[in-house]
Amino acid sequence: MELEEMQTREREPMIVVSRMSHSYEDEMGNQVKALDQINLTINKGEFVAIIGTNGSGKSTLAKHFNVLLEPTEGTVSVLGMDTKDEEKLWGIRSHVGMVFQNPDNQIVAAIVEEDVAFGPENLGVPPAEIRKRVDKALDVVGMQAYRHHAPHLLSGGQKQRIAIAGVLAMNPDCIVLDEPTAMLDPMGRKDVLKTVHALHKEEHMTVVYITHFMDEAMTADRIVVMKNGHILQEGRPADIFKQVESLKELGLDVPVAAEVADKLRKDGYAIAEGIVTDKELGDALCLSY
Repeated sequence: MELEEMQTREREPMIVVSRMSHSYEDEMGNQVKALDQINLTINKGEFVAIIGTNGSGKSTLAKHFNVLLEPTEGTVSVLGMDTKDEEKLWGIRSHVGMVFQNPDNQIVAAIVEEDVAFGPENLGVPPAEIRKRVDKALDVVGMQAYRHHAPHLLSGGQKQRIAIAGVLAMNPDCIVLDEPTAMLDPMGRKDVLKTVHALHKEEHMTVVYITHFMDEAMTADRIVVMKNGHILQEGRPADIFKQVESLKELGLDVPVAAEVADKLRKDGYAIAEGIVTDKELGDALCLSY
């Protein structure tokens, strides 16, 4: 794909959320508004991270992209298909796959390759095509060597990669990951994030990544910050994480490099704005001396 063609494609909307609200009834019978007048566009080929404290509405928002939930007010469309249109349900889900926090909730078979094949089998994909999809999905997530293993014997990170492979086998254009590393150790987190970035860069997949780990969010193209069912702001990681004090007031962490740079600037050091990574901080420190 030519660079110009790819850039044009990536500017096309994948998901459009317009004045969308979502309410539900709690156990006491009270109406609770989990999302309030959300406007958001996610373009093809983007890697968008959504951050916020517990109860901010980020997971509720993500579930609308795969039609696990429907808007109470407003609209959500995927590639122009309205999520309220029942006839478009499977069309939308074929384009948008979802990976959850606990991989054990998505793994249904006793053998890895059978689990990865489960989704396309239920879509009625021919057996020969299923084999091709399973092979490719396992290759992409680096789990080909484990295809005959039992999932329950794998590590948390390996299980999550199998869950991702199961989604990939359904050939989506977009993958939504709802805190996929929350239950993993540091090595598992690193493996899953590396896999997701490979999907984005090599497979040109649109990625929506829900996380409370700021070191993961800072690797996205764009960050959306949520609080109490509202989108507070969105922008490049450098623009979001330079607002150290406001993020901390929201109860969010910031990357260590961004926090150190902020403290140095307050102490009078000439440190550039927009520092997010350790390398950027190191380079800035070298230039200041």
